[in-house]
Amino acid sequence: MYKKGDFHMHSTCSDGGCSPEEVVLLAKKRNVDIISLTDHNTTLGVNDAIKCGDKIGVKVIPGVELSTRYNHARVHVLGYFKDDSYKDELLLKILSLVKSHKISSIKHLMQNSINFNDCKDKLSVKAGIEILRFFGATIVLAHPVLLLRSDFKEIIKLNFDGLEARYFSNREEDTEYFINIAKERNLLYTAGSDFHKHNEMCRGHGLIGDVYLSEKEIYNFLIKGNLPYL
Repeated sequence: MYKKGDFHMHSTCSDGGCSPEEVVLLAKKRNVDIISLTDHNTTLGVNDAIKCGDKIGVKVIPGVELSTRYNHARVHVLGYFKDDSYKDELLLKILSLVKSHKISSIKHLMQNSINFNDCKDKLSVKAGIEILRFFGATIVLAHPVLLLRSDFKEIIKLNFDGLEARYFSNREEDTEYFINIAKERNLLYTAGSDFHKHNEMCRGHGLIGDVYLSEKEIYNFLIKGNLPYL
């Protein structure tokens, strides 16, 4: 059984300060035995993280953090992959286009597979969810505490599997609120430090394991999310 899980962190493949291997080694050092590498709009570091994790006994769930918009609010959507879909060439191309804000090119690639009616020059939350769903991901709303509560109440009505109820910058009452929302809506919930660098002078993000899921919570997340347990 896994004891301590942190499911939101970044490497040098996006805007983090550590390589994917260094991220895994740091997780091991901080007694975190299951993680997900969720770089912004890329999965290119996942293979190296998994290989390192296999060597030192840290389970790595393939992940990504997708940039989307709800009206004028920036909304980040976490996708966790059940298999090697994170390597899919079409997904990699789409993520690259998201990074370069080429929404029209994404529409062309996906053709009739995704509804882009609410997308103009930005990728909507709804379309982002549909894209991740197309590749079989389990979909979680990242750091809801950073959203206006009025926006959150509308966004969480979309087709999410869960939300990041435990987050580095939460107050205790925030965590309690989001866990209760998850239970009321029959959603899973995760924990994320949103780790970027271990030597930040101003801690805008957490260190790996600053917040985490416990053994029972990890089990519930993986089983309910249909994610690999072993």
